[in-house]
Amino acid sequence: MEFAEDQASSRITLDDGTVLSKCDQCRQTYAERNPPQEPPCESCYVELDKANEEAAMIYRLCQGQVITAGEQIVDINYIAVKTVMDIYGVKNQRRCLGVVARTFHHFENERRKKEK
Repeated sequence: MEFAEDQASSRITLDDGTVLSKCDQCRQTYAERNPPQEPPCESCYVELDKANEEAAMIYRLCQGQVITAGEQIVDINYIAVKTVMDIYGVKNQRRCLGVVARTFHHFENERRKKEK
């Protein structure tokens, strides 16, 4: 069995070559419901613009690297983001950092709203 990153970081390649993505698993789960239902693909799947693929990869790798004050998350760790951008040879680091920071703050704000 081999694991590979995809958009949802959950593609599984079985020993026989069968590839199961998170989407495949979700479709199967909804199909097996009683009565069978259609999965909510429109609200789940996000088609990334080619220009944002690199920033999305950096975000996924760094999203857990945060700065805290007590137990409160304050920001993403920009040093971690810079280090990962260097490792992956990101050319336009200023743009990438901006996209990563905006993405982090978007999801952090969503998380805070759910906690209320």
